[in-house]
Amino acid sequence: MNDKTGLRGFSRWEQGGFVAALILSLGFSLPALGQAINANIAYSPDKGPILLLGEWERYDGYLTEEGITSAAGIPAIADVPIREGLVPSPPLQSGKYSYHLLVSPSGPPAEREYAFALPGIDGYRAVLVDSHQLYDSSSGAPSPSMYYFRAAGDRISIIVQCVPGGRLLEHAPLVPSNPVFGEVAAIGRGQTLASAGAFSLMGFFLVQGILVLAMFAFWRKNLEFLSFAAYLVATAVFTYFKNGAILHGLPGLSSVQAIETGYAIAMDFQYLGLTLFLVSLFHHLLPRQVSVAVLVPPVLLSCAVLVLPSHLDEVYEVSWIYFGLFLLASLVFIANHAFRGARRARWMALSLIPPTAGFAFRLLAPASLLGAWAIEPAGHLVFAFISMLMLVKKVADSFESVETLSDYVSSVSRTMSSFIPKEFLEYLDKTDVTDLRLGDHVRKKMTIFFSDIRAFTSLSERLTVEENFAFINSYLSRVVPIIRENGGFVDKYIGDAIMALYSGSAGADQAIRSAIAMQAKIVEYNGHRAKMGYAPISMGVGIHTGDLMLGVVGVHDRMENTVISDSVNLASRLQAITKAFNISLAISEQSFKELEDPGSYKYRFIGKVKVKGKAAPVSVFEIFDGIAAELFERKMKANTFFEQGMLSYYQKDFAGAMYYFKRVLDITPEDGASGFYLDNCMNKASL
Repeated sequence: MNDKTGLRGFSRWEQGGFVAALILSLGFSLPALGQAINANIAYSPDKGPILLLGEWERYDGYLTEEGITSAAGIPAIADVPIREGLVPSPPLQSGKYSYHLLVSPSGPPAEREYAFALPGIDGYRAVLVDSHQLYDSSSGAPSPSMYYFRAAGDRISIIVQCVPGGRLLEHAPLVPSNPVFGEVAAIGRGQTLASAGAFSLMGFFLVQGILVLAMFAFWRKNLEFLSFAAYLVATAVFTYFKNGAILHGLPGLSSVQAIETGYAIAMDFQYLGLTLFLVSLFHHLLPRQVSVAVLVPPVLLSCAVLVLPSHLDEVYEVSWIYFGLFLLASLVFIANHAFRGARRARWMALSLIPPTAGFAFRLLAPASLLGAWAIEPAGHLVFAFISMLMLVKKVADSFESVETLSDYVSSVSRTMSSFIPKEFLEYLDKTDVTDLRLGDHVRKKMTIFFSDIRAFTSLSERLTVEENFAFINSYLSRVVPIIRENGGFVDKYIGDAIMALYSGSAGADQAIRSAIAMQAKIVEYNGHRAKMGYAPISMGVGIHTGDLMLGVVGVHDRMENTVISDSVNLASRLQAITKAFNISLAISEQSFKELEDPGSYKYRFIGKVKVKGKAAPVSVFEIFDGIAAELFERKMKANTFFEQGMLSYYQKDFAGAMYYFKRVLDITPEDGASGFYLDNCMNKASL
C-alpha cells in the first residue's frame, strides 16, 4: 500500500474525480431540495406537467364541492404538504377523510384537456374535479392510474375521498411517488421520455450485469465480479419497480402493493449485492468476523421481506435506516483508506459519493420527483460506471501483468538460452529451459571439439582481473561465431577453453572447418594485437567423433547441462597433444574416417599416441590448414621427410628415422612432433 496521505497521495485525475463527484451530487440534489421546499400549485401550460406538492387541506369526513363553498362545509383539520414520509398519523375520529387542493392555470382562459395521477394509495372512494366525479368506487371498477378531464377556468378544484383505514395521502408509500398534474399531451410526452430513460437505465444495469457475469465465468477466482453482477441485476430490477410507481403503470405493475413488495425485495437484494461487492473488494482490510457480520443484516432483511409481507412497512423502514447507515459507514471507511493511499479505495470512494448523496437526499427531499427519479438512480449509475471502470482496469492490469510477465519470461528464456544452447534442448526434445528435469538425457553420436589458448596461465599473470576478462571475451567474440557458422554449438566454456559439439555425418568436417577458420582468425587477431603492443597468442584444437550422453545432472536446486562420455575425455586429451607436439589441430582416427574427402585437407599422420585413460594407443592426425602462411609452406616442404621418418620409426629403423626427423627440424625447428620422435629414437638407439 502507498504510504502517502492526504490529497497529495492522489493523482491529479483522482483529485479532480472527487471534486467532480461532489459537484455532480450537489448539482442534482440542490434543485430537488429546493423544489421540495418551494413547492407551489401554480400551473403554466407552457412549462409542462407539475407535481401537486402544495399544502392540501385534509378534512375529517367525506368532502364535496358544495361542502367547500357553503357555510355548512366540513371544517379543515390540517393543511398538509405532500409527502411527509413514514411518520405516525394523528387519528381521525370518523375514520373517513378527504383532501382538497386548488390548481391555478396561467394564461388566457381556454378549455384544455388535463390529466393527473395520485399514486401511492390502493383504492379511492371517490375523486372529484370541479364538482365532476371522475371516479366512484361504488361502481366496482378499480381506481385508474391516471384521471382525465376537461376544464376552462383559472382555478381547478381537486377533491380526493379516501377509503376508511387506508393510507393517508401525505404518507408516502415505500416507493417514492408524487401526484402529477398537467395537460394530457404534455404528460404523455413526459411519460414517454421518462419511460425511455427508465428502460435505458434498466438496460444499462442489466447489460453491465451480464457482461460482468461473463467476466466472472472466465475468471472465477475473483468473487468481486460475481457480487458486482448480482448488484447490477438487482439494481436493474429495483429501477423497474421504482419507475413503476413514478411513471404510473409500467407493464406488470397494476397495484401499489405489487410495486411496493417488488420494490422492497429488489432494494434489499440490491444492497445485499453491494455489501458482497464491497466486502470482496476490501476483505484484506477487514477481519474475517467483520466481513461475515456486515453480510448478516442484508441477508436477514431480504428474508424478512419474503416471509413477512404483512409487515412490509416496518421491514422497509428498518432496511432504509440500515442501508443509509451502511452507505455512510462504508464511505467513511473507504475514504479513510483512500487518503492513506490505497488505490482501489480511491476508486470506490469516488464511486460511493453519488449513491450516498442520493440516498441522503431521498430522506431530505422525499417529495421531489427529481430527487426520487434522478438523484438516487444517478448515484447508482455513477457508482456502477466507476466500479465497472475499476474492474475493467483490473482486467487490463492483469493482461498487462501477464504481458509483462510473458516478456519477462521470454527475456529469462533468452538469457537462459545463452547459458543452455537451444540445440541441447532440441536433442532432449524440449522447447524451453523450464521443461528440463533432473536426469533428462539422450545418447547421440557426435563430434567433440576442444580448443585452448597456449600459455594462458603465464599470459593472465601479467594482466589484471578486468584485463583478463576483457581479453577472454575479446578472443571468444572472434572465434565462437565461427563455430555457429559451421553448424556447431558451444556446450561450455572452461576458462579460456571451448568445448563445442557437432552432430550428424558432416560433424567431423564441420568441426575441422571451424578449427581451420579459427586458426586463420587467430592470425588476423595477432596482427591487431601487435599493433596494440600485445604479445601474439596461439591455440590448439583436439577433435574426436564418438558416442556420448547429453543430459541434466546435479540436484533439484542446482542443475546443469553436461556431456558425459569417454569420447569427451579423448577429445580433451587430443587438445593436450597439440600442446605437447606444438601443433594447431589434432584429430582422432575416428574423426578422420568420418571425413567426406580427407584429401581436401593438408594433413599428416603423427602416430599412435598413448593418452591418459586409454589402454590402447590412439591414431592421431595433424591438419595444418589455416596456420600462418610461412609456417604452412615450411611444413609442406618438410612433410615428405616426416612421413619417411614415421615409416622408419614403425619399422624400428631408428637410425633412419633420426635422419629424417632431423631434416624436418632443419626446416621447421618448432615442430614438436619431430622433436618428440627424435628423442624417442635416440633413447631406443642407445639401448
